[in-house]
Amino acid sequence: MRIAVISMLDTVEGVVPGRATLRPSASLRIAGEQVARHQIELAAAAGAARVLVLGDKADDRVEAMLGAGRAAGLPAKIVRDAPELCAEVTAADELLVIADSLMVDPATALAQLGGQGIATLPVEKGIAAGFERIDADHAWAGIMLVPGSHAERLRELPRDVDTASALLRIALMTRLNIRRVDPAALSDGRWVLVRTDETAQAVETARLERSIRKASGVTPGPRIAGFAARRFGGRLLESDHGDLLVGTMAVLLAGAALAATGFQQGWLAFVFMGLCWMALRGQRVLQAVRRQGRLRRRGRDLGQVLLLAYDVLLVAIIAVNGGPGFAQPSQWFAALMLVAMLRLGAQQYPYHPIRPWLEDRPLLCAGLALSAFWAWPVTLSMLLAGVLALTWIGFTFQSGTGATKLTRP
Repeated sequence: MRIAVISMLDTVEGVVPGRATLRPSASLRIAGEQVARHQIELAAAAGAARVLVLGDKADDRVEAMLGAGRAAGLPAKIVRDAPELCAEVTAADELLVIADSLMVDPATALAQLGGQGIATLPVEKGIAAGFERIDADHAWAGIMLVPGSHAERLRELPRDVDTASALLRIALMTRLNIRRVDPAALSDGRWVLVRTDETAQAVETARLERSIRKASGVTPGPRIAGFAARRFGGRLLESDHGDLLVGTMAVLLAGAALAATGFQQGWLAFVFMGLCWMALRGQRVLQAVRRQGRLRRRGRDLGQVLLLAYDVLLVAIIAVNGGPGFAQPSQWFAALMLVAMLRLGAQQYPYHPIRPWLEDRPLLCAGLALSAFWAWPVTLSMLLAGVLALTWIGFTFQSGTGATKLTRP
């Protein structure tokens, strides 16, 4: 059985009202979760069946790891020192040892766990990043996979020995395989020891920036959403429910759009719908930041479902605001055709540079809001759908003609 061993023994200074205190450095938070919890997620992805947490049983932050283990599907137990760890391990077991406060990219880490061995870094770069030297050429990268029989030799050492460091020395004496980690993982933040609040914030900022770069595009809507995520994302990630708060804001904006429609203020309804889309986009960015440390998803990603629900609501608002009377069938048809073609075109339109513009709902809503002042929005919907259909046919015909020419003898 593979048993993960994580440590919450190293401490960092913290502040509570009126006094300074010490807390485990592995309790520093990244993307709303403690570093130790990210390590448990890694252990689950690596096939561990149990987790042993080295730490103080009286510390609530250490105690919280029992619940984190259950959430990841792993039984967890707190052990105080090497003798207690030995009592939980047999010679038939395999120990996945993760250094205190180590934060790594799961895909990079799992590449080091193809078999028993010690993950290492070049000594100069490793020591500069805070890792432990093991010889003249290598520093321990903070992860190793060792036989459970190594734990028995801990009984020969003093009770207060550093368990992870002692297991490392035992593994080195048995000449366990050396597995080298790509040094580039240090420079791009995929492999880091998180021992200060500043380091935790830097890692979180780097993750947020990566997610924003993936989510941002060349069109105004995603750019504005990316700017807002960059401005407020750090604060929202500090909360356990920051993405839920943004999702709730999106729902409220959708409700405001419906209310504006009821009061026959179509232009205002489209403004609210544009803001709603940007809130949904921001929520997806925050969720992407939280998922960066996981290979296994917990729960179902509802992002696509919410965007589909958004488009259904947009069809209804266009139709209801489409002209006199209450949403005639022609108005529903025009609204449905526009939104359906935009969704399909964002994935399949023959001219690729146009695709991001077809996905930009705030830009569409801005046009519909303006049209509400001088014409019915459904008129603009029919015009846009017609232009999109005609250009699609034109590009398809042109590409088909080109293919015929190429294949003609």
